[in-house]
Amino acid sequence: MRALPLLPLLASLACAPAGVTYHADVKPLLEGRCVNCHVAGGIAPFALDSYAQAKTYGASMVAATESGTMPPWRAGAADVHYLRDPSLTAAQKKVLSDWVNAGMPEGDAKAKPTVQLAPIGGGLDRTDLTLAMPEAYTPTQAPDDYRCFPLTWPQAQTMAVTGFDAEPGNTRMVHHIALYLVPPDAADLPHQWDQEEAGPGYSCFGGPFGKHDQSFAVQLITAWIPGYQGVSFPRGMGIEVPKGATVVLQLHYNVQDTKTQDLTKLHFKLEPKAQRRAAYQPYLNVAWVAGQMKIPAGQSEVVHQYQSDPRDFFRLLGSPLNLDNGFNLEAVMFHMHRLGVHGQLWLNKANGTSIKVLDVPAWDFHWQIEYYLDTPLRFEPGDKLHLSCTFDNSQARMQPGQQQLTDVNWGENSDEEMCVANILSTEP
Repeated sequence: MRALPLLPLLASLACAPAGVTYHADVKPLLEGRCVNCHVAGGIAPFALDSYAQAKTYGASMVAATESGTMPPWRAGAADVHYLRDPSLTAAQKKVLSDWVNAGMPEGDAKAKPTVQLAPIGGGLDRTDLTLAMPEAYTPTQAPDDYRCFPLTWPQAQTMAVTGFDAEPGNTRMVHHIALYLVPPDAADLPHQWDQEEAGPGYSCFGGPFGKHDQSFAVQLITAWIPGYQGVSFPRGMGIEVPKGATVVLQLHYNVQDTKTQDLTKLHFKLEPKAQRRAAYQPYLNVAWVAGQMKIPAGQSEVVHQYQSDPRDFFRLLGSPLNLDNGFNLEAVMFHMHRLGVHGQLWLNKANGTSIKVLDVPAWDFHWQIEYYLDTPLRFEPGDKLHLSCTFDNSQARMQPGQQQLTDVNWGENSDEEMCVANILSTEP
């Protein structure tokens, strides 16, 4: 047998790609997409901020990323693209699986990272106002406690919120945050509801009204989930908050220990006037609110859908925007409760074209996410929005402690349901 020349063989080995290692390849992915939650003291059930931890949970990590469960992102395929998408690419998922299959080698701690991931949200570039819960709160319900805290807006004039971040006081149990604007003429009501219940704040499952009737128009300002590092709203958008308003902070606590406290803070970027005035506008069928969204007991696939030009409804709710020439659809945030399984929003153009704006094929109440479009869609006179929500009221969706299946209809409470597409809009 003829011997191979030694020098060419050594050269070929030197040029061969190095194996995947923790420090060079895996750690950058975890730092960019995982350790904001998977860190000691974080909301996630285990940490991934060291080689030893990553090795321990390597197989689970691969299973979660390949299934799409983690990082949390519920949007399916649509006719648009989104900003702030934390999903790993197929190549990045392969890095994790290759590393596990290779025995999870640690590598050189001084190795140069092979990838650098930008933080989701981009971060808040400045803070002009910080609001905090008036006092610490200790959850009273487990495993989930939904609590609203009314905060008086302190600005002496109308200001536009152009960026937002949240600073949980207890990262182990703050699961998500929604922030609502209550107009000045109703600003006292959330404070009254706070006084009616013992302890700080008041119970509120579906929204800021809790057990009370929806007696005024309320506007979503923004939302936050673990892993987002704050955001300055894109494209110069700002949501106006008038003097005398109340901001309601809704917190979802995922509780492991009812003896621990939370004191969350909110950070705002403000401008006297936004470049582009924006408003969240809820799209739904008014007939549903009147009791015509029945979800019969025992049925596993109940679809409620609605199509219309939403502008008159937005005006009825007090939209601050001039909608005569339509609006720009900037972002969408779905809202259903625990029986929800699938949500879709379509923009049906007057020329017959249908654009799928958002498809959430596996709805999870615990991950209510804002989906910012990378390019806004124009809603023009003659167009219609089509909203569809699918519910499962079978035994598979029974909650702990629930004794029997019952018919379900619209409502704010945990044993009721909703179907809402909150649409962040701007004037064209």
